[in-house]
Amino acid sequence: MTTTSHTRPDGYVAPDETGSGRIRLTAAALATSAAAVVVLLSTTPWGERMDSGADEVLNYDNLLDVGDAAWPSMLVDSFAFAIIGLTFGLGVLNMAREKGRIAALVGAALTTAGGILFAMGGAAFATVTWFITADGLPDGVGQSLADYANDHPGHLVMPGVAGFLLTTIGALMLSAALIRARAVPVPAVIVYIVLTLVQFAGLPSRAMDFLQIAMMVLLIGFAAVLWRRA
Repeated sequence: MTTTSHTRPDGYVAPDETGSGRIRLTAAALATSAAAVVVLLSTTPWGERMDSGADEVLNYDNLLDVGDAAWPSMLVDSFAFAIIGLTFGLGVLNMAREKGRIAALVGAALTTAGGILFAMGGAAFATVTWFITADGLPDGVGQSLADYANDHPGHLVMPGVAGFLLTTIGALMLSAALIRARAVPVPAVIVYIVLTLVQFAGLPSRAMDFLQIAMMVLLIGFAAVLWRRA
C-alpha cells in the first residue's frame, strides 16, 4: 500500500513524523541559542565590547573588572552563534525546497562554516583573556601578555572575524532564499537584512548590542514559524 504526503499550492511538502521531529528540534535549538544570545547581550557579563578595529583589542584594566565572568559567557556566546549558523541554514533549507533552493544551499553552507570558525575564534579569545587576568600570574605579566596580544591582533581575532563575515554573507543568502520562496513575511526578512547590514555602520558598543538583540528576536520568530510548519 502506498501513501502520499499532503501538499500545499506553493510546493511545500508536509514532513512525516520523523521529519517533523527533526524540524522541531532544529527550531528549538535555534530559538534557545538566539534567546541565550539575547540574555548575554542584555547583561554583557564580558564587560565592554571588544573592538577588533581598535589599536588595542584587549584592554587589560577592563578585563580585570569582569574577572572570571568573561570566560564562560564568551564560550556560551560562541557556541550559541555556531548553533544559530547551523540551525538557521537547516531551517531555511526546509522552507525553500523549490524556489530559492540554490541560495538556501549556499547560504546554509556559509553560515555553518562561519559559525564553526566564529566558535573556534571565540573560544580561543576567551581562553586568552582568562589567562591574562589569572590571579596566579606574577605582577606585570598579565599586562605584558595583553600588550603582546595587541601587537599581534591577527592571531587573536581573525578566526572570529572571518567566521562573522562568512555567517553574515550566508545569512543574506538565506534571507534571499526566504524572499524567493515567500516562506515567511517578506517585510520581516527585509528588516533582518537591514539590521545585518547596519552592523557595519560603526555603531557604539551598546547600540550594537541592541541591534543584535533585535536580530535574535527575529530569528526566534523564524524558529516559531518553523516549529508551527512542522
